[in-house]
Amino acid sequence: MAKNRRYAIGDIHGCILTFRYLVEDVLKIKAGDTLFLLGDYIDRGPGSREVIDYIRQLMSLVTVKPVMGNHEWMLLKTMGDKVFFENWSRNGCGTTLISFGAEPSEINSPDSVDLIPPDYIDFFRSLPLYEETDDFLFVHAGLGNGNKDSLKDEDTILWTRSEDPPEGVLGNRKLIHGHTPVGLSEIEQRIADTRSKVINLDGGCVYRYPGMGNLVALDLDNMKLYPVKCRD
Repeated sequence: MAKNRRYAIGDIHGCILTFRYLVEDVLKIKAGDTLFLLGDYIDRGPGSREVIDYIRQLMSLVTVKPVMGNHEWMLLKTMGDKVFFENWSRNGCGTTLISFGAEPSEINSPDSVDLIPPDYIDFFRSLPLYEETDDFLFVHAGLGNGNKDSLKDEDTILWTRSEDPPEGVLGNRKLIHGHTPVGLSEIEQRIADTRSKVINLDGGCVYRYPGMGNLVALDLDNMKLYPVKCRD
């Protein structure tokens, strides 16, 4: 009998065609498998709503463990404080709003967030800051470098750029995160280094900078990398 597999997937940012291709054609996900998703499902790419729909569809088929990213946090922050909308709008929310039915002429208005149906808001609110197993800890951005209680620190988990986690949090586990786009070669080097305790899987799928433009999955049981170029 085939073994159930565990994968982690980096920042998707609305790249629905790439996400589906990775899950269905490359990983060939099946019942019994587990997907750990590292946040930032929305913004910048063209299919934010479709990405959430697909995640929810996958949840009915396999075990999916999605954590919150800073972009989901910005959406929720705007829902409760539309003055914050300007901050979210600087971070690519226009494509998300269009995917939920806003006209291009409406995406600069804070009221356009009211187009997002309540069940999607409930989904975003349900996202935890982290997931953990005996051998891995999954967060969006990282654990910072100075606070042993960083797992309780929303700002650190969602926004940090530090890759030097405080002692006593990881133990014998590896930290798997996204948030900071890096080139594929850097991800490969980090995985090849068996001493590394921190692995960043944000391949910058939505970007076209040299070395980026990849959606990356990691097989957590044999540390094999599955990168695919952006198709969106």
